[in-house]
Amino acid sequence: MDPRSRSIAVALVLVLSCFYSNTGSALDTITSSRPIRDNETIISRGSAFELGFFSPVNSSNRYVGIWFNDRSETVIWVANRNKHLKDASGVLKISEDGNLVVLNGQNEVLWSSNVSKPLTNATAQLLDSGNLVLGDSTDGSIWESFQDPTDTILLGMKLGTHKRTGQKVRLTSWKNPSDPSPGSYSHGIESSNIPEAFTWNDSLVYWRTGPWNGQEFIGVHGIVRNN
Repeated sequence: MDPRSRSIAVALVLVLSCFYSNTGSALDTITSSRPIRDNETIISRGSAFELGFFSPVNSSNRYVGIWFNDRSETVIWVANRNKHLKDASGVLKISEDGNLVVLNGQNEVLWSSNVSKPLTNATAQLLDSGNLVLGDSTDGSIWESFQDPTDTILLGMKLGTHKRTGQKVRLTSWKNPSDPSPGSYSHGIESSNIPEAFTWNDSLVYWRTGPWNGQEFIGVHGIVRNN
């Protein structure tokens, strides 16, 4: 290969390398210049989870959700569970103040991450844990879907009361398989004295563990502790 041809080949390789590097880095990330529309998704770097718009079984309503990127496609988190989209006009984007928002075709906000502190150059990344993390280069992680779960607990998620915000982190059931809006049942940890796990049916206690003894919740049948 003559020197001129070799130079052209090297330049082409460098251009293609930059292209694939930039494309790959964006496959799991939402930025202010790269929103997600109804026919688009992002996939976590190891391909464990996918985020995009979906319709529940026997429903044409549209929601933004995260699901296992496998044959089951089980939805583990829903953003706009209280306000569905009626068509495919939705978009998930970074707003001007840095919040992650779901908008309909009329640019009405159906859901927001509700971060009070303005973020600059904010990005939202879908991790292989199933956690969607919003932050910027200055403050790091500011909001994450693990702090606002739906009905599924994943490895690394913590139920209880968030120390910084005071927000109670609980699981809440879907209303029914066709409607992910909050149902009657919720589950979480109460720690007024000694931590205990509760399941509520509306405001009534449906089930509870015994207190936490430092290693396990006592009084729960079927739990085997590994020493």
